[in-house]
Amino acid sequence: MKNILRLSATMALGALLATAASAAFESLKFTADNPLPEFPLSLKVDGTTKGSAVIAVSVSEEGRAVDFLVLGYTHELFAKSCIAALKEWRFTPARLDGTPVAVRTELTFDFTLEGAVISGNITNQFLYRNIASMNGTRLVYHPCSAAEIDRAPARIAGPAPQYAIAAEKDGVRGRVEVRFYIDEQGAVRMPVVTADTNPYLAQEAVTAVRDWRFEPAMHHGRPVLVAASQMFDFGSPK
Repeated sequence: MKNILRLSATMALGALLATAASAAFESLKFTADNPLPEFPLSLKVDGTTKGSAVIAVSVSEEGRAVDFLVLGYTHELFAKSCIAALKEWRFTPARLDGTPVAVRTELTFDFTLEGAVISGNITNQFLYRNIASMNGTRLVYHPCSAAEIDRAPARIAGPAPQYAIAAEKDGVRGRVEVRFYIDEQGAVRMPVVTADTNPYLAQEAVTAVRDWRFEPAMHHGRPVLVAASQMFDFGSPK
């Protein structure tokens, strides 16, 4: 099996953890009464009038936010306010052929003194794009691009995906691209595959990637968050 890890500057195509090709997919929906993030009081006092934060959210089959990853902000307090609100959020789960499925979405929160405006896209438009500003405001924190890092992440632990003989006998073959983040501690965060991936192969690939550990990427001598992708070629098990 050929495994090539690369930092990515391309747009992700989907947010499903593992789904079947050509299936009917219903997108995740927000519940109307979800609480909005509050504009941090200390920033108001300092004279700040606007800001932004981008948060990746993993949503379970039950419609609960079960994991969060801060992808960008103009001030850390905006991101903290978003996380505090998201912990109380409920969603109408995404569905695949009528069955609830876990997904990952990325939400942008734009703050003004009048309140927060929320936008989200199930196709992960923020993922792997080198965004340093939003709505004319500079993001002081965001994933570093391949061009910005001094040292690429290096995998130091974790298994390769297992390929069952039964799958080979059934003619299940293919390539799977898993897209994920590597955080400042070298942990894999928010791994996803696209909706047209074979569900068996997707599960094997994502399960393996979740257990990987890395030496984190470095920027000016400090560990940084980066977006990465791993291509797996499930051909013959031999």
